[in-house]
Amino acid sequence: MFMDVRAACEQVGDVIVCDAPGGQGPALAAALERLAGPVAIVNADLPSVTPCELIELVEAAPALVAARDGTTNALALTDARDFRPLYGPGSADRFGLRHLGLRGLRDDVDTREDLLRLAPYVGPNTRSAMLVNA
Repeated sequence: MFMDVRAACEQVGDVIVCDAPGGQGPALAAALERLAGPVAIVNADLPSVTPCELIELVEAAPALVAARDGTTNALALTDARDFRPLYGPGSADRFGLRHLGLRGLRDDVDTREDLLRLAPYVGPNTRSAMLVNA
């Protein structure tokens, strides 16, 4: 999934991958404190995301795409310094940004059932891994 997300993001702009102990919020805060200007933050479990959806998100900044469970899957900010680590249950509302309904950014994979539901729409890397692990 990550490789499909990364491939879509690389078609839109520069990509910084961040992962650190302590969770998503602190990892992102640390990575973003070195940046200024517009940013998009995209979770790695979105195997159906497309570059067109990413462009739409970026152009709508400040905005976000919520997961079905109310958490935050992707957000775009006009300045990286505006980021606040508000992830977790209900985070989409806590960010206080306009919500966009972009399917490829909304539909994340938390369970095997999610992956099976999205199977017709996933990118080539996820599809290949699904075939190998079938």
